[in-house]
Amino acid sequence: MYRYLHIPTKKVALREDVCKKLKELKRPDESFSDVIETLTVKKGSILPLWGSLSKSKALKMIEDDLDAIKNGAKIRS
Repeated sequence: MYRYLHIPTKKVALREDVCKKLKELKRPDESFSDVIETLTVKKGSILPLWGSLSKSKALKMIEDDLDAIKNGAKIRS
């Protein structure tokens, strides 16, 4: 006994140049829907980056720059 899973689909018309770009982005293991979904995910959260600089030399440079800025800042009266 077989069961078929029917996933609703839509037809979308794309320009040739856009279709070519999608094909270039598409990996063999993903669908065009996957590519479009990845491209349309809202960006802006830095939460996934949390801790990414913790072992980086760049963090020390940033801290040094901030200290220099703080030490050189004038206090307004």
